[in-house]
Amino acid sequence: MVKDGPVVLLIDSPGGYAEVAYKIARTLCRHAGGFTAVVPRYAKSAATLLTLGATAVLMGPDAELGPLDAQIYDEEREERGSALDEIQALEQLHRVALEQLHQTMLLMRIGTRKRSEVILPHACKLVSDMMAPLLDKIDTVHYAKQSRRLKVAEEYAVRLMASSYGRDDAKEAADKLVNRYPEHTFVIDREEATSFVNMIDSSDDAARAMQRIETYLWENDLSAVGRLRERA
Repeated sequence: MVKDGPVVLLIDSPGGYAEVAYKIARTLCRHAGGFTAVVPRYAKSAATLLTLGATAVLMGPDAELGPLDAQIYDEEREERGSALDEIQALEQLHRVALEQLHQTMLLMRIGTRKRSEVILPHACKLVSDMMAPLLDKIDTVHYAKQSRRLKVAEEYAVRLMASSYGRDDAKEAADKLVNRYPEHTFVIDREEATSFVNMIDSSDDAARAMQRIETYLWENDLSAVGRLRERA
């Protein structure tokens, strides 16, 4: 492991396992004193988590990061899905229930002209009966498992970012990346990523180098470990 020089980690990945990304980042920080993440095209999901562990980030002009929601294989549907889907579904049902209660209270007050405390139990019963079939479809044990997976990703992000950004800013960034994006494939471009990572300003030379790297990545399947050596 390199101990006496800067480490540059080129990240080009749609994601993987959060715990693996966390271990890679922690290993580089522990044995090499940190690393610079270079993202020519994309670093999504667990690859975004790995990027958060860097002391600085260099992204290509069209590169993108992504939210930190965990991807789980659904055996019944035979497809991969986001842990965030179930969490957001319950949050949406909660919002709908509150909106329906508000509308029901207004209509009942207009129709009956009775006090709120008189009609509230009847409005609650009506909304409860309406929402019950939808809530019954939610597996609470599975929901708790999905929620825990998202919490794991959030905690990994906080731990990786805390030393470089401070714990408060790390918690804010982690919460945003886990909870505040609508879907797993959402694009977080260079300008937006600047709000939560130390982004390196791209010089003309760096931009050209990134373009050459991106072209090579499109044409070749590359995995490499070693030192960079400047050509004479």
